[in-house]
Amino acid sequence: MTTSANAGAEKVWAAIEVEKRRDRLVRRVSVIAWSVTFVLLLALGVMVGFSIVPAVKAVLVGALPWVAVYGLAMPFIIVLGIVSLLIASLSTVGVFLRMRTTTLSEVQLRLAALEQVLATRRDAE
Repeated sequence: MTTSANAGAEKVWAAIEVEKRRDRLVRRVSVIAWSVTFVLLLALGVMVGFSIVPAVKAVLVGALPWVAVYGLAMPFIIVLGIVSLLIASLSTVGVFLRMRTTTLSEVQLRLAALEQVLATRRDAE
């Protein structure tokens, strides 16, 4: 019975290692995706900035109203708002998942302690 218990434990640990590798891959992909997102956001900001600077100069001369500058800046402001909303939503989900993971870890620790108590009782008998 001990051999089958050891084989079962090895299968569980192997499955845990596979999940850890999968988690590392997901984290890596997430970091890359967020990096690309912020680089593209920065590029968009620079492009919008290049179009806003001449418009501000035209406004200061009196050739354009300020509404024209706001119109040029609006796409960047909208994209920035959407990215901020996305980050807020994902971070909220992440907080809830972390709380859930903590709870699951606590359950795992309690089950491991219970298993150890049962194993010592079995050995004592």
